[in-house]
Amino acid sequence: MEPERSCGRRPNRAAPALREPLPAPPRKDMRKGGFTIVELLIVVVILAMLAGILLPVLADSEAVTRDARRGKDLRAVQSALEAYKQAHGSYPSTNGQWRGDSAQDGGHGYGADGYIVGLVPDYLPALPRDPDPRYPDATRGYAYRSDGADYKFIARGTPESYGPSNPFRDPAAPDTNWQVSSPGGYNW
Repeated sequence: MEPERSCGRRPNRAAPALREPLPAPPRKDMRKGGFTIVELLIVVVILAMLAGILLPVLADSEAVTRDARRGKDLRAVQSALEAYKQAHGSYPSTNGQWRGDSAQDGGHGYGADGYIVGLVPDYLPALPRDPDPRYPDATRGYAYRSDGADYKFIARGTPESYGPSNPFRDPAAPDTNWQVSSPGGYNW
C-alpha cells in the first residue's frame, strides 16, 4: 500500500502550540533607587522657601519672648520698690542720678550693692538683667533713678516693640525705652 498522497497539501498534523512571548530583556536603567539631580534641586528649592518663611517668624517670636520678659522684670522691680517704700517710707535713693548695668549708668551689678541698692535680697533675689545676651553694653540696659520721693525704672534701648498702646511706654524716650515709675518720676 502506498502512502496517501495529497494534492500539494501537507499531511494533517496537529497545529504547533503557540509559544509564550519571550520576556523583555532587562532595561539598562541608570536609576537604581536614587534620585535625579532635578529631583534633588526641587527638594532644595522647597526647603529654602520654607526656611525663608519660617526664619522671620521664629525671630519675631524670640523678640516677643524677650519683650515679655522685660515687661515681667519691670513689674517685679515696681512691686519690690513699692514694698520697700512701705517698709522704709521712701524709695531707695540715687540722689537723682541714673544707676544701671550699662557703662553709661555706672556698670553696676545685680546683687545687694547693684544698681538699686537695698532691694536684694529682701525684696528681690537679684536685680534683673536684660534677656538679650547682647546687653548691657555701653549705653543700653536697665537703669534706675530716684530722689527718695519718686522713682523711674527703665529698660533703655533694649525693647524690640513700641507703640502708643504699650503699657510701658516711656514719654521721655518713646521709641527706645520702656519704663515703670511713680507719678512724679514719669517724665524724667
